[in-house]
Amino acid sequence: MNPSVEKVEAALRATKGILDVKWIDQEIRKRVFDLEEEVRQEGLSGTGSYYNEGVANVLSREFVCVVLNNNEFRHATAPSLFWVAGGVVIGEEVTDAARLQELAADENVKVLRKNFVLYLDRIKATRGQAPVFVIGGLPFPEIEGVAGIRAVLSASPIGSADVYFKERFGWDLKAHDLGTILIGFNLA
Repeated sequence: MNPSVEKVEAALRATKGILDVKWIDQEIRKRVFDLEEEVRQEGLSGTGSYYNEGVANVLSREFVCVVLNNNEFRHATAPSLFWVAGGVVIGEEVTDAARLQELAADENVKVLRKNFVLYLDRIKATRGQAPVFVIGGLPFPEIEGVAGIRAVLSASPIGSADVYFKERFGWDLKAHDLGTILIGFNLA
């Protein structure tokens, strides 16, 4: 194994909340892409169209692994969920508390749940265009400083791909506190 890849694996295994690391080959990548594409074609139950752009982008990297994580793993470092119509963001996850408070005071913004905002004026402007939920990729700071790698990106697989990984690698399917994250990077 390439020394930089070995360092990445060591850094991941040393990260709090990461329980296991598995490298995935082209066959597994194809299966995961197909599973995500099935969900994209069918839509998420009751929520409409969906595209996991983050997973697609991670799968295009030279090296890709999947990690099993538990609730001790940190929260996301940035928002990753967007609602897009005609190329315009009409809703998004907001993780910055100050920005969320500022947006909540705007009459053109509606806050749903605790941190998803809808831009009412943008929704009106894009009326008639089919909206799509887009899940983006996120940085993965735990390995970004490893020498010899670049273009680090992580993403969370949805539903059937998550189950596929757990079944394939013998990870507990019943534990609700376990999740999977795909992480990809290129050699520098």
